[in-house]
Amino acid sequence: MAAIHFIGPIKRRGSYYCVEFPRYLSGELRSRARVKVTGTINGGDYDGSAFPTGDGRHLIMINARMRQDLGVLEGDEVVIILDQVLAPETEDQG
Repeated sequence: MAAIHFIGPIKRRGSYYCVEFPRYLSGELRSRARVKVTGTINGGDYDGSAFPTGDGRHLIMINARMRQDLGVLEGDEVVIILDQVLAPETEDQG
């Protein structure tokens, strides 16, 4: 899978903060379930999961420490560059 690149605002959803994928990019994950991803947010390392929103999109959560380290607040736009982490292929034991 090619890297997913987009710019999106940090949003608050209930008790957590996140960045939602544009709908057309969620399709790049080829899954409607949680997907392990790695990459960067505004150049800072990100290693986590993209979670389904229930409407065909995904989001990544941005915890307080990451927001503080990046110097961003709710509503700020961030640059997201992610790759899906694929499970290692298992060798045939045949």
